[in-house]
Amino acid sequence: MANLLFKDMGIKIDDSTGALVDITAHVNSQGLTGALNILEDSALSDEERTYLPGMAGATIDLNGFLNSTTDGIFGPLVGNRTSITKTVQFQAYANRYYNGEVFVTAPAYSGASDTLETWSASLTFSGAVNRTSVALS
Repeated sequence: MANLLFKDMGIKIDDSTGALVDITAHVNSQGLTGALNILEDSALSDEERTYLPGMAGATIDLNGFLNSTTDGIFGPLVGNRTSITKTVQFQAYANRYYNGEVFVTAPAYSGASDTLETWSASLTFSGAVNRTSVALS
């Protein structure tokens, strides 16, 4: 099997109307990280530590270029707390998708003289992450 490239990846997130918007062309870095909390259950008399699996979760870290599309999605979240989740679809490659409901944490805008303005955000899944071969419509 051939190694995969960044161009095989994609990202879609819902906008203020709830429609799923492809922002792949406006993203310059994305990553999906899974996490599993490990709970120590060692007793005082144990000679080695033992553990139990705790709760699992995942986060998508994104960076991209600021424009009217990305500002419309992330701009209202800068400086405002919300209890509303967004639907996201992370495409790892053709026919491999990870999707679910996320909270947008740490949305940020940045820029410097003679550079494009950029944004970044972390999308933390609330509940299960769906791994599928079928894209959301």
